[in-house]
Amino acid sequence: MIVKITDMKETDFLPYMHRMVQQYAVEKQRSGAWTAEDAPHNAIDEFNRLLPRGFFTPNNHFFTFLDGFGRKIGRLWLYYHLNESNRNAFIYDFEIFDTFQNQGLGQAALNALCDYCRKAGLEKLSLHVFAHNQRAMHVYQKLGFAATDVNMLKYL
Repeated sequence: MIVKITDMKETDFLPYMHRMVQQYAVEKQRSGAWTAEDAPHNAIDEFNRLLPRGFFTPNNHFFTFLDGFGRKIGRLWLYYHLNESNRNAFIYDFEIFDTFQNQGLGQAALNALCDYCRKAGLEKLSLHVFAHNQRAMHVYQKLGFAATDVNMLKYL
């Protein structure tokens, strides 16, 4: 299965960011970390903190995944800064569009990303996954990602 990773077009960034902020608010609420009332505002604040210059924030890289037919099948937000002490990358967002899920394209996209990272001189790739997203955890574990810490919550 062929998946190509390409730079996201600047014109695709704002619609992507708008959708991602909304999804993040829902996921944080679903995880129990934020209330429904606080989630939208908190999500906007978090993204403004992480991307103060939006698409042009240094060390943040935005990509589009294409299948073998050139169709857009997903998106990626990757953070990395190449310096001598830290050759790590962090996936802030990884998405395969609903239409293309359950076809092995997510795994192929992650393999393409790993190739990209190796070619860029990176040594480690990290990410966060919400505990309720068992399908994503399964894919990541299948590709060799390992849990490094776990946050837990109990309502009293």
